[in-house]
Amino acid sequence: LQTGDDAPEVRLLSPQDQEVIIDNPLVQLQAERAERAEMWLNGRSIAAVSATPFELKIPFRQLKYGRHQLTARAERDGLVGMQEIFFWKLPPHRMENLPQGTPWGPTENGDGTVTFTLHAPGKRFVSLVGDFNGWDPFADMMIASPDGTWWLTRPVSNGTCQYQFCIEGRRFLADPYARDIEWKDEQGREGHEPWQARAVLRVGQPPFAWTATNYVRPALDQLVIYEFHLDDLAPGGGFTGVIAKLDYIQGMGFNAIEPLPWMEFTVDRSWGYNPAFHFAPESAYGTPDDLKRLVDAAHRRGIAVIMDGVFNHMDRNSALYQLYGSDFEASPYFRLFRGENWGFPDLDQQSRAFKRYGADAIQYWLTEYRIDGIRFDATRFVEWAGYNDWGAGWLAWAGRQADPGSYMIAEHIPSDPELINRTEMDTTWHATFRWAIRGKVEEARLDRGELARLLDPTQMGFSNACQRIAYTESHDEERVMRELRRKGFSADEADRRAVLALALTLTAPGPAMIYAGQEFGEDTPKVVGSNPINWKRAEGWFGRRARRLRDSARALVKLRTTHPALRTAAVKVEEKGVPEGVAVYTRGESGPVVVVAANFGRRKRQVEVPLPADGSWRNVLDGTALAPVREGKTSVILEPGGVAVFATEFAPLVGKL
Repeated sequence: LQTGDDAPEVRLLSPQDQEVIIDNPLVQLQAERAERAEMWLNGRSIAAVSATPFELKIPFRQLKYGRHQLTARAERDGLVGMQEIFFWKLPPHRMENLPQGTPWGPTENGDGTVTFTLHAPGKRFVSLVGDFNGWDPFADMMIASPDGTWWLTRPVSNGTCQYQFCIEGRRFLADPYARDIEWKDEQGREGHEPWQARAVLRVGQPPFAWTATNYVRPALDQLVIYEFHLDDLAPGGGFTGVIAKLDYIQGMGFNAIEPLPWMEFTVDRSWGYNPAFHFAPESAYGTPDDLKRLVDAAHRRGIAVIMDGVFNHMDRNSALYQLYGSDFEASPYFRLFRGENWGFPDLDQQSRAFKRYGADAIQYWLTEYRIDGIRFDATRFVEWAGYNDWGAGWLAWAGRQADPGSYMIAEHIPSDPELINRTEMDTTWHATFRWAIRGKVEEARLDRGELARLLDPTQMGFSNACQRIAYTESHDEERVMRELRRKGFSADEADRRAVLALALTLTAPGPAMIYAGQEFGEDTPKVVGSNPINWKRAEGWFGRRARRLRDSARALVKLRTTHPALRTAAVKVEEKGVPEGVAVYTRGESGPVVVVAANFGRRKRQVEVPLPADGSWRNVLDGTALAPVREGKTSVILEPGGVAVFATEFAPLVGKL
């Protein structure tokens, strides 16, 4: 068939494109220069007409609810003309305001009923399907609120049920507010297709029995965070596996843990930076109660739990994105973004719908799971200047409404102190500290003036020391030990420089963070995925190097969390009488102090270290007491990459891990 200027013309007169049909539709078309007309409904031929008028009635009762495609084609002498329209058959449903005070998401009403809601403006109709109605897409039509929120209150028996929303009779999606998700394919494996995800609701379940009633959140100026990927720390163990590692984490002295994102993502293996459901813990890691048990167990040990929250983007297979797909003009949640975003759809943080959704999620985790704070991922990409000039600051403000004392942490790279100075964010990962300190340690070079600025956050633009988190290793870069060995340092010098990186991190003003495995020199390559920590590295005769490094890390963490000098902002870098390549700095001004001597160079150095305070002194890294100090100094020999840390009023560690 060919088209051209002489081709037949065909025009559908009824129904109109996007028309809502409420009776038996009369299909009328007008054709010129045609010998024959044919019509298709939803891709299937329904009639061929060879005489005028070209008319056909479609029995309405045979049409399913939803959107229908009607195509007309006229032919003559091998030439063809075509037109396509869409029309709707809508089921009967009510329009009524959502009852005042009803939150978004599933709500148990205490009378045997549950109210389900879905904010989806512009949708023609939505139904609720689940175990409770045999998954019948037309049994429970939801009520349309004028603001675009669909809702329904219906009886649901006590116990566990699964449900979805059926969008316009053709797309099945789990509730974006689902508290738990079952996402399986036909073989029972972890799935990824949007329609495979089902919301899990446990009705009539008693509240979780929390036991850490005497828990006191660590102060920000004492915070030492242990960051890890769950599948690396406890491969296959999920939340329960992490509980088994808490005694080790506590024994090392860490007082906060920060797992990589645990929100539900597609399939069962991921770093988690592709969230699909913001209110549900990843099902491969365990149940909601398993996560609560982890938080409770951490709190019993005095360990804070910080959630890694991803509110910049979502997985393309998330229910929230699938509601509208790439129709960004219609979507109240996503925006068109042509920049670099790791290939994920970009959330529209300044839209009213997202602000409510985002605030609900942030506040839910802080209250329902009693977490201690949130590290907000990729805050630099929150391109909204609508709140205090920093869109990411609004996320922290939302958290403050639920828990004023929680930690609000930004991952803002490159670092920008103004974000912290001008918003409700408490602190930020200090990427500038990370790359600059690593450069000095790994390249064996020292600029004392630059080191002085790095050690003093106020010289970097921050208002106080707690506004930045010092770190030299995280999930985002290659490990320190791997880079040291790649650069050709001997095993002994690499070990010394790994301790140097830890010492600089843990004696710098402000909170500190260590990446799991850094404490004993893990050197596996960066892998965006599962990369289990080699815990056996510190075992047996061959593990003596790793154990020495781990013992040094443990002593430094204890020093950081207990010594009063390290809770101050005071830091002084010696400018005179220090050999080339060596830095000496003092933490604290009066009373107990800590002094650090670090050899960044490649030559052995003898250093006269000033010890400004009276009293007993200890070498922190080996626990030994110093001989009586003469003239306020002690002499120390530092091997290349070596570091010595001296402290007053510091008790040596007792016992082993």
